[in-house]
Amino acid sequence: MKKLTILMSLMLAFAMVAAACGDDESDSDTGAAASQAADTDAPAEPDSSPDESAAAPAEPEPEAAEPVTLQFWTWFPSEGTWQRVIDGFEAANPDINVEISLFQNVAYQDRLPLALTSGDTIDIAAVQTSTMVNLVKPDLDPLAPLFDQHASAPLEETLVPAAFSQSRVLADDGELYIAPMGFLGSAAAYYNVDLLDELGLEVPSTRADLKAFVESVESQRPDLLPISFTGDNWFLDEIVLTVTEQIEPGFFNSVRYDAGGAWNSSTYAAAFEAVTSAFDEGIFSQDVLDLDYGRAIEVFQSGEAVMFLQGTWESGILSEPFRDSNGIALSNVTASPLPLLTDGGEHSIRAFIEVGLSVPSNSEHKAEAVRFIEYVTSGDGVDLWVTDLPVVPARAGYAIPADAVFSTDRAAAGYDSISAVLTSPGSDRNNVSDFSAAAGDAVIDSIISGTSVSDQVEFLQDEWESGRYSNVG
Repeated sequence: MKKLTILMSLMLAFAMVAAACGDDESDSDTGAAASQAADTDAPAEPDSSPDESAAAPAEPEPEAAEPVTLQFWTWFPSEGTWQRVIDGFEAANPDINVEISLFQNVAYQDRLPLALTSGDTIDIAAVQTSTMVNLVKPDLDPLAPLFDQHASAPLEETLVPAAFSQSRVLADDGELYIAPMGFLGSAAAYYNVDLLDELGLEVPSTRADLKAFVESVESQRPDLLPISFTGDNWFLDEIVLTVTEQIEPGFFNSVRYDAGGAWNSSTYAAAFEAVTSAFDEGIFSQDVLDLDYGRAIEVFQSGEAVMFLQGTWESGILSEPFRDSNGIALSNVTASPLPLLTDGGEHSIRAFIEVGLSVPSNSEHKAEAVRFIEYVTSGDGVDLWVTDLPVVPARAGYAIPADAVFSTDRAAAGYDSISAVLTSPGSDRNNVSDFSAAAGDAVIDSIISGTSVSDQVEFLQDEWESGRYSNVG
């Protein structure tokens, strides 16, 4: 009788558990299994620890973690370019959101250092190359160890050697704080191919070619400006320094890195003379001295100029997707290195890495920041921004998908021609911006007032040695 009482008690207990748990299918199955167990020949023993999987309610699913939000500061390239990259990154990394703050170039030079020293929340900071790296590096983490810890490959394996070595040059402690998106150089030339064809012109290579080019445009279409470029002081300095590399590749480095070069040398004097005399001879119109950057671009993009001089950061105009998305009506554009302005030179350029992505020390999301930087500089993100051609990619082994970027063979060939000098530059475009303004002002003074070249180069050498330019050397 005792055995029957125990059996009945157990059956009653299981029935109560099943009733308490409702009609859930898994609980019903458990109850049926318990009933089958009660029908066996083995004696039923009281269980001091009932089956928790049968009796306890199911554990709730853990809530998905909120995506990490990265704060990203930059000044270049455009918002539209970055939005494509961010959309692609977020689709591939649903656990990360990216919020971008995009600043004007000059404002960024002041805003970023102040924000970093103030401890503002910034997870990824784009750093302007040249002097900004040393200015902000106390608030940045060395990047190579972060890549070793969080990226799919070491940083030096993802970049072409020149990009890696130039990144190291920028920090006076020899550490690597940035991963650059690519290279920029100046100056280069862009051409309206439809106007070239209409006027029966070829892309000029030498000074004689350029003079004949200008004379042909003026005789056939006096309503056009043969060559458009900004007369701002910094860009006139860019043209002169490009010519120094045509004469003596490596000249700028010899001055910039205190390796025996001088502004009062024959090389710089010849380049200065080549540019100022081009204005005297009518190769360059003095009208451009009144053009600011925006107006110089507008003149070319509206079809009012045949040639446009600027840095390779304007190479987007060669890209059909870029022209379409920015409402640029030109249908066919090509490019070349700056035509030779002296006899016996060779095409060259000064080039340097640009848009160096870094991780501020106070970021709380460094692993996620590294994932974004890798995506942008050496991952799938390169394909998303390269269609706008803001820089020549620094990603090792990368080839631009020409069919997705260029609408004509001439556009692709033009891009290849400037890429060839850009990836084998004469010197680094590691500018000293305040000195560049002084040098450009000297060029303008000689064009307008006729101050001699010899006086100008002596003046600039004295300026360089004056101690007013703290980042010399």
